[in-house]
Amino acid sequence: MLLNPLLPAEQMSPEWHRTFAQRCYRQTTERGRQLLVTTLLMDGFALFSYDLPLYLGGQFSEHRMYGDLLCWRLLTMTTFLIYLPLSLRLTDDPRPGVQHALAWGAIALGLGTGLWHAVLSQTMAIDISIYALSLFIVAGLLVMPTRLKLLIYLLGLVVIEIGLFTITEDPLVALAVSVNAICLTIGAMIADQVATRAAVVDSMLVHSLDEQRGRADRLLRNILPAAIADRLKSGEPRVVEYHAEVSVLFADVSGFTQLASELSPERLIEMLESLFRSFDALTEQHGVEKIKTVGDAYMAAAGVPLAVPDHAERIARLALAMVEACERLGRETGLTLQLRVGIHSGSAISGVIAQKKFSYDLWGDTVNTASRLESRGVAGRIQVPEQTRLRLLHQFEFEQRGHLYLKGKGRTAGYFLIAEKTAEAA
Repeated sequence: MLLNPLLPAEQMSPEWHRTFAQRCYRQTTERGRQLLVTTLLMDGFALFSYDLPLYLGGQFSEHRMYGDLLCWRLLTMTTFLIYLPLSLRLTDDPRPGVQHALAWGAIALGLGTGLWHAVLSQTMAIDISIYALSLFIVAGLLVMPTRLKLLIYLLGLVVIEIGLFTITEDPLVALAVSVNAICLTIGAMIADQVATRAAVVDSMLVHSLDEQRGRADRLLRNILPAAIADRLKSGEPRVVEYHAEVSVLFADVSGFTQLASELSPERLIEMLESLFRSFDALTEQHGVEKIKTVGDAYMAAAGVPLAVPDHAERIARLALAMVEACERLGRETGLTLQLRVGIHSGSAISGVIAQKKFSYDLWGDTVNTASRLESRGVAGRIQVPEQTRLRLLHQFEFEQRGHLYLKGKGRTAGYFLIAEKTAEAA
């Protein structure tokens, strides 16, 4: 059971496994590079502090072992000097198998260093400690998402055993060191799986955090415009903006109070959900920002949070599409559904209010006027003032309603938005 990599295939998606494998490859390559740099520096130090004095003292001619170890040291240093810049250059290589090969290369070099130091040495009882050190460093640091790595430890054990009984003349020494080598290999295999389990748990936590962060981000973007959400996430304490040119739309279902008394709560909520879902899709389609819903009322604006030159045209097309969607839903459900809409264009202030259950909202005379145009409107019609009509005159058709009294505005000329002009009429 300890040798089980514990990769939860039934719980995590194939994409997670691919991501986990790539993460292991990159981490192994990076840690392997650090291990090889450390070994390279130690070999360089040993070259001048150990090998050079022995050579100058004539020990190389008397003991072949020193020459063999020097050749191995120079060979490993050369190999490391080739691998290190190559792995740095290929760190971000997107080609399949490159990271996999680099990771296995780091493992082979890490284990090979200790293994061949032990085998080439004629004092195996002492120098197996070098192999033990590299064995556990590789097991603990260089994690791979596969059981194949366990075979590498067994292969190293076989090499050690052959070397022991070939080089060591005393069978008791060979047997004693052989027991040590077996214990080291078993310990390394267990350590490897402990490290792999830790890497799996760590990746699962990262995956879970990423999912939660993604859900929180999607939720935030459902509540706030994307640009505003990004500003709040970046740590901006207060978001308040002045907009010189925006168009605001208010709409509500005519006769909703009576409708609510006639329908069951479930059917009423189902109707509103269908209606508002279609409105949400239309706001995205026409490049308009949904601001909020209050009861059966729906508020949207064009030109916020980012200014656009055609804000009035966008909001007008949205209004026509919303009236049509409401009537279509009425026909499908058999209910009498008619939308009352008010539109106004001008300046406004936007911002995020409250620290708990915060919301993005608009304020100003433009907002108030649009709301009053809606409340004084007619079922199934879109009402606009003279100011907005003049902006849309060349692209849309209007019908004069006459003057109406708006609170805070007095007598105001009102018009009904009928339709968008065809290319020939325009």
